[in-house]
Amino acid sequence: MKTEIREKIAEIFEKTEDKNSAVQQAVDLIIENKFGDLISQLREENEKMEADREYRSAMGTRVLSADEQKFYQAVATSSITISDQGDIIPTSVIDRTLADVKKASDVLELVNMTPADVKKWITGSHSGAAVWSGIFDTIDGLLEGTIAGVNIDANKLTAYVLLPKAIRDLALPFVDVYFRAVLAEAIQDGLEKGYIQGNGKTAPIGIINQINSVAADGTHNAKSLVTITALSPAGLATARQTLSNSGKRAIKEYALICNPLDEAAYIDPAMMLLTPNGYINATGVPMKKYVTTNCPQGKSIITAAGLYVMGLTNIGVKDYTETKALDDVDVLIAKAYGNGRADDDNTAVVFDPSNLTPIALPVTTDPF
Repeated sequence: MKTEIREKIAEIFEKTEDKNSAVQQAVDLIIENKFGDLISQLREENEKMEADREYRSAMGTRVLSADEQKFYQAVATSSITISDQGDIIPTSVIDRTLADVKKASDVLELVNMTPADVKKWITGSHSGAAVWSGIFDTIDGLLEGTIAGVNIDANKLTAYVLLPKAIRDLALPFVDVYFRAVLAEAIQDGLEKGYIQGNGKTAPIGIINQINSVAADGTHNAKSLVTITALSPAGLATARQTLSNSGKRAIKEYALICNPLDEAAYIDPAMMLLTPNGYINATGVPMKKYVTTNCPQGKSIITAAGLYVMGLTNIGVKDYTETKALDDVDVLIAKAYGNGRADDDNTAVVFDPSNLTPIALPVTTDPF
């Protein structure tokens, strides 16, 4: 949130005696700051669409299914509390929202997302080889694997969605655009945190924790920190061997996940080299950096894409009735059931970035 918005909110609370009114004004400011441009754009496009059929065709708004129309009609008419559980968001909306989240979050591009209507997902690693032989020879190729199931609906992720009443006046395709945009932003942080540091008891098993080592309280134990002193082929050799799963897994590009503070203090000095043409990635290894506040400070991670599966199912939404209703905005609660885990414990190596040595230009001595 911008500093000027924080100052305006502080001023509102200082000058307004009615705290309910102050909260309402503060929420209006936050929504206008975060989603004002999107709201204005959708309202303008909605007006044009109603007035111009050709414009409606050119816009390419999504054609909603019958289930989606029913759901958004309930949202638009404030009738989503038809049961204690709330309305279930159609699986097609969940899938599209998760696709939007992956586009918005660099970190989550590393994760394989399951379809929303799947409650059980199989994950695992395999080893083996295809062997050429004569037609009548015995079968020589053997495939061994470690297979595990993930109960996708094991844990609950709760998000609060602010829905301005002005949005409910728009055509349903625009309600869809706004709803998915806000829901994606609301759950993105939770999914990132679950992927990286989930405790495995009330959240997915994060990649910094062990899959099969569980503490007495039911949470999964943290992985031991590996010592890495240089982001170079030699310095990363042991970590890369671990990720190869004893040579049974080939990785084309590695991912380095770190906290912003560690990026500035340790990762960039050990990763970037200043040349006459500017800074370059000097690790000598195909590697992409991912910076997120959901990575704990003091723990950086070497991993790769496609080695972790996560899914959400049964996302329900209902009006939040525990507080006084606001005049211009409705607060919705979205509750999603989901889970996630890595293929195996060798899919991520956790290390203390403070042990890294900054890159130094090679120095040669001229004997003359």
